Amino acid sequence: MNAQGGVALNRKNRKTGKNLFDFLKNVSFQRLIALVVTFLALATMVAYQAAPKKYKLSVGDISEYDINAPRDIENKLKTLENAELKADEELEPVIVPIEGANDSITANTYAYFDGLGSLFDQVKNSEQGKDDPAALIKEYDKRNYYGVLARIPQDKLLALIADDSEITHLKSVIINSVLPGIKRKQLMEDDLEYEKETALAQLKQVFEDESIILIAEDLLGKVIVPNSRIDEEATEEQRNAFIDSYVKENPVIIYKDERIISKDDKVTKDKFEVLKELNYIDSEGRPDYLLYAAVFLLVFAMFFLTILYLRNFHKKLYFDKNAVMLVGVSILITSLFAMLFKEFIPDYAPLIIPTLIAPVLTAIFLGIQPAISVNLLLTFSYALMLGGNIQFIFMSLISGAIAPYLTVNATQRRKISLAGLMLGGINLVVVVLMGILEKKSVESLLNEGGLAFVNGIFSIILAIGILPFLESAFNIITPMKLLELADPNHPLLKRLLLEAAGTYHHSLMVGNLAEVATREIGGNSLLSRVGAYYHDIGKLKRPHYFKENQMAENPHDNLAPSMSSRIITSHTRDGEELAIKYKLPRVIRDMIVQHHGTTIMVYFYHMATQNGNTEELNEDDFKYQGPLPDTREAAVVMLADSVEAAVRSIPDKTREKIEGLVRKIIKDKLDDGQLDRCDLTLKELTIIAQSFIQVLSGIFHERPEYPEVEKKNELLELDNSIYNLPRTLKKEGAPNPNGGNSLQPAEKAQPPAGNNKPS
Repeated sequence: MNAQGGVALNRKNRKTGKNLFDFLKNVSFQRLIALVVTFLALATMVAYQAAPKKYKLSVGDISEYDINAPRDIENKLKTLENAELKADEELEPVIVPIEGANDSITANTYAYFDGLGSLFDQVKNSEQGKDDPAALIKEYDKRNYYGVLARIPQDKLLALIADDSEITHLKSVIINSVLPGIKRKQLMEDDLEYEKETALAQLKQVFEDESIILIAEDLLGKVIVPNSRIDEEATEEQRNAFIDSYVKENPVIIYKDERIISKDDKVTKDKFEVLKELNYIDSEGRPDYLLYAAVFLLVFAMFFLTILYLRNFHKKLYFDKNAVMLVGVSILITSLFAMLFKEFIPDYAPLIIPTLIAPVLTAIFLGIQPAISVNLLLTFSYALMLGGNIQFIFMSLISGAIAPYLTVNATQRRKISLAGLMLGGINLVVVVLMGILEKKSVESLLNEGGLAFVNGIFSIILAIGILPFLESAFNIITPMKLLELADPNHPLLKRLLLEAAGTYHHSLMVGNLAEVATREIGGNSLLSRVGAYYHDIGKLKRPHYFKENQMAENPHDNLAPSMSSRIITSHTRDGEELAIKYKLPRVIRDMIVQHHGTTIMVYFYHMATQNGNTEELNEDDFKYQGPLPDTREAAVVMLADSVEAAVRSIPDKTREKIEGLVRKIIKDKLDDGQLDRCDLTLKELTIIAQSFIQVLSGIFHERPEYPEVEKKNELLELDNSIYNLPRTLKKEGAPNPNGGNSLQPAEKAQPPAGNNKPS
């Protein structure tokens, strides 16, 4: 391949890799994956538990269940055990003689006595024999075959050597009386010791001399050997034939509905094999593929209907990847609990499965209607798992439909806990009513009602515990989280109060404006208020560079306009860094970086143009880096921020001037394209303006003018407040930012009032 072809191939590979990476990052693809994973996991757990009852038992365990036979079944292992036991009791092994064994016994006996006589003759013929016969015997008996002679006293040994009549008598008795009886028997290896002891006892009745008994014992131990053996092959054939016949004629049958094993019984191997054959042992039986397919199709039908409902009636939720993933995780967590309870506490599972977890979490994060649809999906899915338990279906449908209404607007965890008590009570009532219909006893009603009551409380406890993790994982915040962030004791708000008091009070005012306006347009007013509290936390990095925090000298007097602009515009990114450090939710971080959009710092840009070299100036260097607000709440915070600062700066705060300034600021933001990414309508902008005017008129109402207060020049007051106007500019007669177009070059449009202040 030439170089040009290789370059083209590499370029094609890079393009393919980039396309694949872009496809994997596609939100629609990720949402599809989340839906598929959720369905497969839910269907798998339901199918696993919907299969015929299986028991986690092993040989030797104590059974926790009473298990009956669903049909007639043979206990094959027990039948075999009985046959083997009968064979052991009735069958004898097939024994065959060992060829030449008896002849060997006789020959060895003669050889023993011949050797002993020869040894005695050698000692007798030796001159040293009378002095130390034992030494001579040891010398002549090289193999120590007759070592037993060393145990005989010397005087007795000399007597035996001198007169061997006793030895001859012993030989005669053993050969003529003892050995014939032994050779007639089927002498096995295990029988040798017994036969030796028997023969020795017989000899003791004839001989009283201990020396003769010692020699006889030594002889018997050396010459008596097995003369018979078991024919293993013939014995096994005989045994197998007997067992086969017994098994056919005497099978052990467990009849239908007869108890296989009772609770507290030990699981024996034969009972385990029966349960295994019935496919009752967990992980041991054959999977029921047809049943699994039926469950998968039913769960798919319910899952598809739920997705179809969300797709048509809650499009914003359906197309929100994080929301879909959150619902999926809630379903999977609840299903995991359901599977565990069904697995380990099957008798009480219909009463204690915490089905309310997913509906409660979905209601808190996404609203009532999605929560009810999720509850319907889980109720009928778990009904398959529980074999269509009617009591469970009624309890789950009723309490699961009420739970979202009790928790959707809860702003405190205490209220959710109270909802748990109410839901427990609802469960109790439903279970008792169902029990009355089934004519259950009072004791049963109390027991089941108590479990159902605990279920309601337990579900809410689990939901509260899971809530913070889902908030962090999916960047979806709850009213409770927002209230925690709105607490003045939050470390960032405390720092803002102590290190940048002016910014702190400005943020509180912006929060009040944003909350009222957002509520009027139907947005998340609490989110707007909290976002406003934190929108200027970036000023904590350099608080004295912002007018509201200055008590004396203005540091911008000694800086170039470009440097001042860079410092002022950086407070959004500084705020984002602080928000990440203090782990603020993503939506709050977005408000921090979006609350100025891409507006230009007109004052510093104008200062730079006054210093010459206008051709080298880049307007983008004097702009905030954005991005633009992408939610209604972020846009309201931007408008409230600009309006509050501008109105606070004008000296004569009459309702007419406030109204004119508010409407001008909103119009300028709209004309500048700062609201292009959010979905605010013109009607909503009008409502926002009216809300701002109403709140500001209440704050800056008309007050009596005291004669001792010295009035200041309105132009100078406005310039210094809004634009951080340095004293040097005052001396040079700078233009009035609110007095027409004199602040900017002729070709520039007038900046939106109150929106381009360095603060």
